Amino acid sequence: WHEGSETLSPAFLQGSEAVLQSHDLSPHKAPKIFVYPYGKFKEAFEAEHCEAERDLDERENCLYGNFWSVQNEQGEEVMIRNTEQYSNGRIYYNRALSSPHRVMDPKKADIFMIPYMWTKRKGTKCGDVGELLKNLPYLNEKNAARHFLVLPQTRGKCDFATANSGDDRETALLSQIQKLALENHGGDMPIIYPSISSGLNDTECNALLKTAKTSDRNHLVSAMFHLSKGMSTGIRTILKKQMDGQEDCIFIDPSIATKQETHSYPKVYLHSVFSFQPSGLSISRKGMIDSLAMGCIPVFFDERQWSLYHWHIPEWEKVSVMIKPEDHHRALKILRGMSQKKIQEYQRNVWRVMPRLFLRRDNEEGGRRTVKDAFDYAMTGILTEAMRRSSFVNVSRSEDSN
Repeated sequence: WHEGSETLSPAFLQGSEAVLQSHDLSPHKAPKIFVYPYGKFKEAFEAEHCEAERDLDERENCLYGNFWSVQNEQGEEVMIRNTEQYSNGRIYYNRALSSPHRVMDPKKADIFMIPYMWTKRKGTKCGDVGELLKNLPYLNEKNAARHFLVLPQTRGKCDFATANSGDDRETALLSQIQKLALENHGGDMPIIYPSISSGLNDTECNALLKTAKTSDRNHLVSAMFHLSKGMSTGIRTILKKQMDGQEDCIFIDPSIATKQETHSYPKVYLHSVFSFQPSGLSISRKGMIDSLAMGCIPVFFDERQWSLYHWHIPEWEKVSVMIKPEDHHRALKILRGMSQKKIQEYQRNVWRVMPRLFLRRDNEEGGRRTVKDAFDYAMTGILTEAMRRSSFVNVSRSEDSN
């Protein structure tokens, strides 16, 4: 592992001992992005963007949240951010606008971003197919899959692809657009939650990486969740009961914790080997990514959690533990029985994947980022998925002709 190295090498995808290699973000190695003007998406756009903040610090706080900090083993302050979990829309839009790979000529674009970030907030209305198409003059059958939009929540609240306006051709076109959301409902492409490692520059990211590697992890397991959470209440109660009275475990219930205790969760993750991450009202939770961002190994209890975020985390089984339903009642016992060698292997893999989870801001004095991060992996993923869909269509047509 090298400080500042940010991507998984092909060898890592085959074995856990591979070393990360730095990647140059030169234009020929990243998709060229065309960003549509927000036009009549204005109502949806204004609910999410941060352009009204003219001061750079205010804008960055709007995008990534206020700075927090944790102390490393030398007592030094290491920066993180209090990033709101549903802020991907505005972060990705801002990153696309400032990307060195943005192009103003749609003919030169590999992928097309639609600034449609609707979360169906109170007082807003969903757009319809006709209105959407009026603002997408470059959309056609050949490039529809190379168009994308970022829906900030776990799924799209306004499903224009199945709206009752527009003819069948229009609906078919819109259905090919890639919808990036926090979960993969109805064909959405899942992208990771913006974590507490978002909005850091290269220097701050490297400091966090180093701190995660050298932290004294004196808690075996930590957990932070509400005990009552829909269908997951049962598993959460089971896990809490296992942790009760265990000196090497720490549990925080946000519903009864003080504000100070609630805000201490990054430090708790930093000093924990494992963190319990049961699903809640849906299969994902921000803690899945926050835990990894602090170098802590997440423990899952629903196999569907491993189906998420493969653009950013290619092999979940190397950086997380899955507890099967029949073993939920003895999850802590399983972790206690894990060998130190196996734990260290998980930790090395977590350190390697951490840089893929960062949503970096530019460096000081206008310096460009020099390594790939979560945004870059998502952009590459969009193009790869578009090529896969195109290949599938071509194969299907070939088979039909035969």
